[in-house]
Amino acid sequence: MRVTVSVSVKRSQADLFYLSQSYSRRLEWDIYLSEAYLIGNAVEAAVGVDSFCKSTSGSIMVSRYISYSPPMVAAVSMVKGPLILESFSGSWLFKPLAGGLTQVKFIYNFKTRPAWLRWLVEPLVAHFYRKDMERRLAAFKLWAESVS
Repeated sequence: MRVTVSVSVKRSQADLFYLSQSYSRRLEWDIYLSEAYLIGNAVEAAVGVDSFCKSTSGSIMVSRYISYSPPMVAAVSMVKGPLILESFSGSWLFKPLAGGLTQVKFIYNFKTRPAWLRWLVEPLVAHFYRKDMERRLAAFKLWAESVS
């Protein structure tokens, strides 16, 4: 299942890329998370680096960067996460637009378990993710357009 949400933000592609991937600033805007940090000795995101994210509801996911191409794309794949997810990956894409705007796009790909219930569970999870992604991107836009 794939869910995609995007928003236009009045800020440069490079600024938005780095602001979105800065774990020292993540909790300033990410209304979904209560904890977020890079694991091990990593000081910045890069391919092969793992991150820890804990939602405000207590759900935990450890993910690994599988793509990191500033200022265009950052993508992660779940290493460990909620039992309902068999697999999960998420991408941030940044595309410059006219007028000083940048399109910021979230893409989530996931499979739920058990497989025999996917027909029922995945549309429900997709609905939840879409609403969550819309709120998170709105919060990111508001924050990114107001900070230095």
